[in-house]
Amino acid sequence: MAGLIAVDLDGTLLDGRGRVSDANRRAVERLRAAGWLLVPATGRSWREARRTLEAIDHDGVAVTAGGSVLSDARTGATMDRIVLDEGLVHELAEALLAEGLVAHLLRDHHVCDHDYCMIGTGNLDPATVWWLEQHAVPMRRVDSIADSLVHGHDHVLRVGAIERADRLQPVCAQLRERFGHRASMQSWSAVTAEQAVGSVTHLLEIYALESDKWTMLQRVRETHGIHHARVVAVGDGLNDLQMVREAAFGVAMANADARLLALADHVAPHHADDGFADLVTRLLDGALPLPAVASHA
Repeated sequence: MAGLIAVDLDGTLLDGRGRVSDANRRAVERLRAAGWLLVPATGRSWREARRTLEAIDHDGVAVTAGGSVLSDARTGATMDRIVLDEGLVHELAEALLAEGLVAHLLRDHHVCDHDYCMIGTGNLDPATVWWLEQHAVPMRRVDSIADSLVHGHDHVLRVGAIERADRLQPVCAQLRERFGHRASMQSWSAVTAEQAVGSVTHLLEIYALESDKWTMLQRVRETHGIHHARVVAVGDGLNDLQMVREAAFGVAMANADARLLALADHVAPHHADDGFADLVTRLLDGALPLPAVASHA
């Protein structure tokens, strides 16, 4: 196997309309023909990523839900996962409700009859409503923490909320101060009907401390016996930071967060300009300085 290339979806493989361009689709086919193992790595759940996986005819695994799940790309079966502690889920949901937010509990659909349990009486953000309808995501809506216990606080991959950035970022800072030693969290732009990146609507994501795209990618790499020197990671957002930093060759898109741009080994063109396809051409043409693999490795 030539190597492993992990690619984020929104803002990376997907264009400004949230689709896989013809150029990027051909790039995926070229990678496979050249013997590379492609692993989509996304903050989306499997159901939210399913159309993209089908668009590139992906037959393998995908790192989903921000690295908390390793999914069978075809069936959505959970092959590996990292869940939040049930007690912590309860505390996080209470904290979000206290801020007047609706708590979004993303659960493992492989063992639950829904993807999201939404807790709270407030209105769902329009971006949330659009997203759930767009991807036909099963949801359960309850008014209170007590009501949510009917469905359970087990099998929870992520706790979150969606609101305007000016409303959500201070909440994220407060929660990080209170729970930062027990969970990882970030607030960043959500995908909306109008914008694929850069929206003022933000998504708060809270995961188990050990849950990260890179953690799950390491398990995939080890399973396939791929040398670390042959691992390439491509992304644009904060949930790509660790995999771009830790991969042997980390790539940031031109539209990436400044923190990724600062540590990347290579910057690919903008996601709306087929930047992934440009990267693949350079990779397969030998124009990128990948680390050498020792002969005894």
